[in-house]
Amino acid sequence: MKKRAVSLLIVLSLLTYALAGFSGCGNTNSLTKIFLLPTVPVFAKGTTNQLTVSAVFTNGMIVPLWTVVTWESSDPTVATVSSTGFVAGIRTGTAVITAKDSGHPGITASVVVNITDLLSITINPASAIISTGTSTQFTATGIYSADTPSAWSATWPPDITTTVTWRSSDTDVADIKNILGSSGLATAGSTTGATTITAIDLATGITGTATLAVF
Repeated sequence: MKKRAVSLLIVLSLLTYALAGFSGCGNTNSLTKIFLLPTVPVFAKGTTNQLTVSAVFTNGMIVPLWTVVTWESSDPTVATVSSTGFVAGIRTGTAVITAKDSGHPGITASVVVNITDLLSITINPASAIISTGTSTQFTATGIYSADTPSAWSATWPPDITTTVTWRSSDTDVADIKNILGSSGLATAGSTTGATTITAIDLATGITGTATLAVF
């Protein structure tokens, strides 16, 4: 499905290019520059995000999702980039991602991506009390090495509830789910008492904990 969507974007870009008259016939309109979005990409190591290209022409027209480009990374050990602009964070640091127009190799655009490292995990609420047979939702927030808000996220630090692994120290007291759509949902069992709720980032081993009491 992804390949089909990318192919459609390429076709749309080429059609736009042709319909605007950029192939000749006395039309002097031409590509002047390209630019990348987001302009300040910040994201967590181990995740993948999409960069997009927009093209600007001499008549002032801007064509978004311009796909007739090639991509490269200045440091693939920090961040790699695919042929369709997907950037993967490999390790903490910065790398320059460059897009080069395929028909005009002299026209390029670059951004510096900042790959951040997970430092700690905070669970909310830090403690909760529920009755037997009821449920409560825990969420996890990642604290990262960069304080700059992510260009791909409306909130920073980011919510990592669905990417961590949840565990309960006493499943007789309460169990907690790791199912898509229910991650972090703790349900009390028939045994009263207290259990420790843990969120684990399996890639780093970093954990966060909270307490759940059942009465």
